[in-house]
Amino acid sequence: MKRSLTIVSSPLVSICVPTYNNAAYLRQCLDSIAAQTYDNIEVIIGDDGSRDDTLSIAREYVERYGFRLHCNEANKGAGETSSILVKMARGEYVAVYHSDDVYASAIVAESVAVLNNDANIGMIGTMANIINGNGNAIGEFRLHEALKLLRRSKFSFNEIMLGVLLNGGNDIILVTPSVMVRKNIYDELGGFNADKYRSAYDYEMWLRIAKKYNIAVIEKKLMSYRIHENQISELQIRKNIEVQNIILVLRDYRQYITDKKLAQYCDALLDKWVFRTAKKQNDRGYYEKSSETLDLIKSPKYLPLKWILKILNRSGVSTKRRK
Repeated sequence: MKRSLTIVSSPLVSICVPTYNNAAYLRQCLDSIAAQTYDNIEVIIGDDGSRDDTLSIAREYVERYGFRLHCNEANKGAGETSSILVKMARGEYVAVYHSDDVYASAIVAESVAVLNNDANIGMIGTMANIINGNGNAIGEFRLHEALKLLRRSKFSFNEIMLGVLLNGGNDIILVTPSVMVRKNIYDELGGFNADKYRSAYDYEMWLRIAKKYNIAVIEKKLMSYRIHENQISELQIRKNIEVQNIILVLRDYRQYITDKKLAQYCDALLDKWVFRTAKKQNDRGYYEKSSETLDLIKSPKYLPLKWILKILNRSGVSTKRRK
């Protein structure tokens, strides 16, 4: 990859690529990064203790393009690995790209242009195509219609919260692996909090940034987001019966909403999601866990349902058995 001198209009961009046991897709990801039209880039690959051929593939790109390589001695998880790579980054702008995704050649150039043109924007993301494990297109992520009606590409904290609450199906506001952030903001706000927020550590960071800075979205599909059966997030969504991690994030950040109607909408939606989780836990026989989850619900609307489900939990009765 050609390197150019850093100039005011072309700041250094650090692309961080945390990876773990991802030999099947890593080459395609790194090839797409190497093909970027924006020249002033450093790439830092972070191997998180892989046991397949991931590390040997990463070393090929270190040799071929001068990419940097960091290796964890033991698996630390994507959140901690991402924080390590961000600290290593020397660029003015930092992107954490996922090692199983594929990036359009213009994503860096278009993201940099937005950040260069508006100092009040702290972070930029894009929309995405969706591909499967074989690389075939299976859908697309699009900006939610409610956000399109605002007729802007720069959003405040309240608007980002609304977008996250409205996320569903293919409607979305932030495609996490497309995001680029100013390095000084990471320096200011600290690293990802994966210990507390687990798989939603990235969304917690985006809301942390949105509290202080505007967030922009390029309404173009400038990457391909891969969904495959071995994907950690997909496995967690399918198998996890805990309260979803994104709910924990939204509960913590609800206090910063300044619009009364949005706050009420947030409360109602979170209680709905929490009750569904408690019912799922009851259906699978996790009665004590179900009652603990119900304690998160504060809305009077759910008090009768909450009371009935707690009685069933104490009696060791599943809602499925009562049908």
